[in-house]
Amino acid sequence: MKTNVLFICSHNTTRSQIGEALLRKFGGEDFIVESAGIEPGSLNPMAVEVLKQTEDMDISTYTTNKVLDLYKDGKHFHYVITVCDEAKKEPCPIFPGLDGVLHWNITSPACDGTYEEKKEKVINSKNELKENVLEFISLVKNQHIKSGFPLKWRLNQ
Repeated sequence: MKTNVLFICSHNTTRSQIGEALLRKFGGEDFIVESAGIEPGSLNPMAVEVLKQTEDMDISTYTTNKVLDLYKDGKHFHYVITVCDEAKKEPCPIFPGLDGVLHWNITSPACDGTYEEKKEKVINSKNELKENVLEFISLVKNQHIKSGFPLKWRLNQ
C-alpha cells in the first residue's frame, strides 16, 4: 500500500518543496507526496539550485499549492507534516483518514545575508529535512505505523 504524505509550510516555497522532493527521491514508489502552503508564494530559485547541486534533482517544474485547494479537491493523506512553526500555528483543514500530523521544526532558510549565506541556510534546511525524511521512511515503509515517531515530531495523532 502506498503512503500519501503532504508537506506543509507557510508559503510552500522552500522547506515543504524540498521535503516533497526528498521523500519522492528516497521513498520511491512507496510514497505519494505533495506539498502546499497556507499562503503559497513562488518557488525559491535557491531551493532549486541547492537540490540540483547537492542531490542531483531538478525541481524547477514544481509548482506551489494552497492547502485549502487540496482539501477542496478531496485529497486524502495518511500523514501531514508541517515543516515550520508558522504552518504549525495556522489553522489547516482536517483531512479525513489521517494516521498522523507531524511537526518538524526545520530551521528557516530565510535571511538577509550574502548569496553564500543564503545558500548555506538553504543547504542547512535541506540537510535537516533529509535526515528527517530518511528516518520517516525507515519508520513508515512497509509498516504504515501510526505511533512510535520521535517525540520531537509529534503534533497530534
